[in-house]
Amino acid sequence: MTYPVRPERSALLVVDVQEEYFDPDGPASFPEAHDRLGNINALVEAFATHEAPVVYIRHAHRPTGVDVGRMGDFAAEDEEDSFIEGTPRVAFHDGLEVLEDATVVTKTRYDSFQGTDLDGILRTLGATTVVIVGYMTSFCCDTTARSAHSKDYETIVVRDAVGGPDLEYLDGRPYPSAQVLEDVAAALAAGFAEVLQTDDVLARLEAE
Repeated sequence: MTYPVRPERSALLVVDVQEEYFDPDGPASFPEAHDRLGNINALVEAFATHEAPVVYIRHAHRPTGVDVGRMGDFAAEDEEDSFIEGTPRVAFHDGLEVLEDATVVTKTRYDSFQGTDLDGILRTLGATTVVIVGYMTSFCCDTTARSAHSKDYETIVVRDAVGGPDLEYLDGRPYPSAQVLEDVAAALAAGFAEVLQTDDVLARLEAE
């Protein structure tokens, strides 16, 4: 299975490239966020050059927490709240290439389609292929890719333009982010998305 990246039919989804992941004092930060930013920006610039749509996704909750839902079940009681609307960390990272007149979608769930107008935007743009980059690998990127697949979009996840922090196995052992990426990529590639590198996407974009 190989999906073309046609400028008139493809959209880049830039998922949650927000200060939460870059601020070392925040609960969601991880060093790899900086490592992926160059590839994310390269894809934004390439899509813009080819006049292909770029949609920026941001995660934000009301300060009262009334829209957190079941996501709050998995936060430790002493963990600092994150992605709170109106706080500095909810802003896009200042190193992200944000296009003029950017299309921005705000979500309150891992799935970028859930409770948002993303699907309507993509269909209005005529997009049949979505290319997913951003954070976190195993939460918002993974869930958004599976949701896009279920809506019959040709789905591409860019392996070297997504990232996330280390996790833990069920027995408490460290689950390194590199292994998380390998596992998520393998699962997605088995039945949900084509998994590519940045250079692969750029080459396909140039070929169309």
